[in-house]
This record gives sequence, C-alpha cells and structure tokens, in this order.
Amino acid sequence: MGKFDLDSFNYEDLSKMSIDEQKELANDIRKKIIESVSKNGGHLSSNLGCVDLTIAMLKCFSPYKDDILFDVGHQSYTYKILTGRDISSLRQQSGVSGFQKLGESEADKFESGHTGTALATALGISAAKKLSNDDSYTIVMIGDASIANGISLASLNSLDEKTYGKIIIILNDNNMSISRPKGALSQFLNKVRTSVLYQEGAGKFKKTFNRKGLRWFYVLFRKAKNLTKRIFAYPNFFSSFHCTYLGPIDGHNLEKMEKFFERAKVIEGSVVIHVRTKKGKGYKYSENDESGYWHGTSPFDVSTGKPKNMHEGSISFSHLAGDAVVKKMEKDPKAVLITPAMKKGAHLEYAFEKYPSRCFDCGIEEEQAVLLANGFALKGLHPIVSIYSTFMQRSYDELLNDTARMELPILLLVDRVGLTGADGSSHQGIFDMAMSLTIPNVHIYEPYKGDLIFKIIDNYDFTIKGPTFIRLERSYEDINASTNSELTSFLFNKTDSTSAFIGVGTEGFKLYEKLQNKLDTYCLLTIYPFSDKLVYSLLNYEKLYIYDPTSTKDGFITKLLETLVNKGFKGEVKTYSIEPQFVNHSSKNEQLTSLGLDIETVYKIVMEE
Repeated sequence: MGKFDLDSFNYEDLSKMSIDEQKELANDIRKKIIESVSKNGGHLSSNLGCVDLTIAMLKCFSPYKDDILFDVGHQSYTYKILTGRDISSLRQQSGVSGFQKLGESEADKFESGHTGTALATALGISAAKKLSNDDSYTIVMIGDASIANGISLASLNSLDEKTYGKIIIILNDNNMSISRPKGALSQFLNKVRTSVLYQEGAGKFKKTFNRKGLRWFYVLFRKAKNLTKRIFAYPNFFSSFHCTYLGPIDGHNLEKMEKFFERAKVIEGSVVIHVRTKKGKGYKYSENDESGYWHGTSPFDVSTGKPKNMHEGSISFSHLAGDAVVKKMEKDPKAVLITPAMKKGAHLEYAFEKYPSRCFDCGIEEEQAVLLANGFALKGLHPIVSIYSTFMQRSYDELLNDTARMELPILLLVDRVGLTGADGSSHQGIFDMAMSLTIPNVHIYEPYKGDLIFKIIDNYDFTIKGPTFIRLERSYEDINASTNSELTSFLFNKTDSTSAFIGVGTEGFKLYEKLQNKLDTYCLLTIYPFSDKLVYSLLNYEKLYIYDPTSTKDGFITKLLETLVNKGFKGEVKTYSIEPQFVNHSSKNEQLTSLGLDIETVYKIVMEE
C-alpha cells in the first residue's frame, strides 16, 4: 500500500504538499496505474509518462474552474485519480472510462477518443469564454504525436488572442523532434522574455505607450525588439504562430514545471509549453519499449510483463490479416502497404521488416493514408490500407470524393469492426458499414472464418474499380483451425422451410451452424454488392430473420431490405442489429448481451417463433 489514499484523492491537497511528498504521490500513482492496467488492459506507457506533468498541472490550474482538455483522452488516468476517481474499475462495465468522459466527473469538460480534436475545440471554448468575460484558463495537453495531426496544425495556425482568447498548450513530447532555441544569447533572451518580471513589464509598457499620440514609439520599440530576436534567437517551429514558446523542460521535474505553468499564466496571449517526458516511466518493460507494445496493452503479469493468456491457443483476425498481407506482397511486387500509425495494433511489423521500401506509416493521419493510396493507384501500384473501423470514419471524404469517384482500386483492411469492448464509445467499429454503403463503386467482404481472410486477400487482383473493404472483427480463432472454408459469396443450408435466417460475421456463422436443419440458413461473406442468386432466393420466403451484430441497423440490413422490397418481397422480416447509438465500455460479450444480440438470445427468439 502507498502513502496516499488514491481512491478518493482531492487535487486541492496538492497545494499543501512539498516537492518530496509530490514525488511520493507520483510513485503511488504509477503503482496504481500499473496495477489497474495489468488487470483490465488499457493505455499504459502514455499515462506512466505524464504522471508528474499532471500533478504539476493540477497544482497550478483548477480542473473544475478551468477547462482542461486532453488530446488524446487516453492520457488522463492520473487526472482521473487526482479528481477523486478510483481507476480499479478502469474500462469495466459501469466503471471508469479509459478516456475523459462527460458526465463521469465535473472535471471532465471534453471527450477525445480520436486524435487532433482538442485544440480546435479549445479555440471554441476559449472564444466562448471571451464573449462572456470568463477569465478562467483553457488548457490543452497534447501528446502521443497528436500535435502532428492536420487539425492540430490548422488550429495552431488559427491562434489569435483577439479572436479566440488565450490558450495554454502543454506539448507532452515523449518522442518527437522539435527544434529548440540554440546558443547562449538565445537562451538568455528567451529566459528574460518569458520571465514573470518581463511579462509584467511588457504589459505595463504596452498599456502606457500603445495609445493615440504615443503609439509610434510603441510600434518602433516593438519592431526593434523583434529584429533583435530574429538576429540572435534561433527560431523554432512555434515561432511561426501567434504564441509564446516555453521550453523544452523536463516533464519529471515537478518544481520546474510548476514555475513554467505559473509563468504561462501571466504571459499575454497563447502559450506553448514544451515538456519532455519518458514514455512508460516507472515500469521497466514499458520504459524499454521501442515498438509501441506497451502503448495500449491487454491484461498482463506485472512481475514478468507477459500478457495473461486470455486467448491461449488462438490467433486474432488482425494477426491473420497481417500474415496474409506479407504473403500478398511476396506474390505481388506491385503491392504496397499503408497504415496510419497502426503498425503494431494491426500486426504489420513483419511486413514492414520484410518490405521496408514498400511499407508506409503516415502517422495518425487517416485522410492522408487514403490519399497516399490513391497516389499509388494512379501510378499503377496496388495499395493495401490497414485502418481501424473507428478511424476510417475520418477519411470518408477522401474515400467518397477521391477513391470512389476516380474508380481507383484500393484494398482496405478495416480492422476492429463490430463491438470492440473496453475502449468505449469512441472506438466501437459499428458505423463503417453504413458509411461505406453510401459510397458508389464499393465492395465489402466480412470473413466469418480466419482462413477466408487469406483467401480473399490472395485472390484480390486490383481490377475492381473503387474501394474494396474487408471487415475484420476483433475475433480469435483456434490456431490449428481448419483451412478448408469455401470462397463463395454466401453459405446456404436448405431445409425446405418457408423461413430463412441470414447471418453476418463470426456470431452470424455460429448461429448459422446452430440453426441448421431447423430452417433455411445463410451466412454471407460478400456483404455488398448482393449477388443476384442471393436476392432472388430470398424473395421466395414468407419470413426472414436477418442478424448483423457487427454494425448499425442502417447499414447492411437496411440496404438488403431496400433491395428485396424493390424486387417485390412481400414476406415478414425480423431484424437483429445495433440501433444507431454510442456503446459504452464493457466486454464484447457484455455489450452483445445488453443489446439483446448474443447468440443464445437470438437463437431462443427464432426458435420460439
């Protein structure tokens, strides 16, 4: 047990604590984070790295009066602890979210599951406060390369105190190369320029001389100051924007960070505080991680760092897809692979290792990933894009207006489709189907068995015009599973029934098998376009049961029903799918059960009818 009761900590106690006590608190928090993530899974390295930074921030700013936004919100575990939340229930049903969550605490003013959104939102928050004469601070902590996202950079470019008010940006830099001022004189000028005494004096000088009759003197003096700065002070990246740059500083030096935060309060206009932290600090396995394994992790044994064998003897669909990509690249020298920062999560490391010149990680830029693929396709190469369902939403315009409109052959491996469990409402992969079906020239597959992933990718020849999506659930299969699945658009088992069951995905396949010999059963591999054989066979039934637990009802099910009605279908239909909604964190099985979409529930309903 640590010295502090972290399950009900009050951030206001920070003001009474010495630096040594804050260091003890940081150690206790790291132990608590490691304990909770090892049990429940979650984002480990990022949170261990920003413990000290968050302590210093909350000693200087109020989480209730001020607006504190995290980008991305998965860095907020320490923030949750210091605002009185027990993270033992992290990511569990009815427990604490792995991200900032509106309604969970009055300290959470924002939600961010996708990167790049916080700074733009902060501009709106700050401008609104400016209009209402609210003098509270607006703070954005940006980390894990979110500053490089296009929206973040565009928001930096928009910084303007007259329009939006003042924003304090804390750049949590745990592995980024941003140039710093160089030279002794430059450092001296920067230190003087950003000191409290200098800022107070500059404010008084402006107030005295920036007025009618004396403004010429103020303008002349300011130009002389800026000229001196340009000559002697080496510029850094942030010099191009309307903000004051402070740093870089040690993100584990509590005393120094507190001084910089207090300094930022009195500086006129927006401020960027560049803080360097050690990602994974306090746990040897995450500190030494270079591949990103400990960024987001499943439950693990703390003493050994080894994952708990929740799926022992099994292999994930993501892993199978990664292996299939390697085989495709061996067979097709024109194949290139693109991913927006999901190399580790999508198990693409071997492809990057074996074919480094043909593999491209464009960072957390989903829009760029699709456009990059378009460029390859225009030059006759065969682009494969591996992207998570929840992040593919961000590239809708590029897929619609560029890929599909130009009829470019691009293969997209859409990972983490369906209900994905503990990451919560921002990460459920249930919306991509409805989104994709609004795009012309699309083809959609959803493998219900692992060996079909290999077969689809292996047989794809890049002659299909427009984007092709292979939807990959967060599913696991016996590592020794048979590989004799038939590559056909759908499976069909006939019983001469007047009713039929149509299933999609791995759960759909299980129900297909469970309902065999009880009514006619179908399990689809080709989701769209629908084969004529499927459509015309379904027109003959008196009753259809359509089951898709991997997407919202306005996706596959709505499209199929529209097609059947247009062809003259007159029978009764029962549908089982996800209503358009945001599904909160819990296990996948708990989510299916709460939505009434688990296999046993649907099986019972079908059999009772």
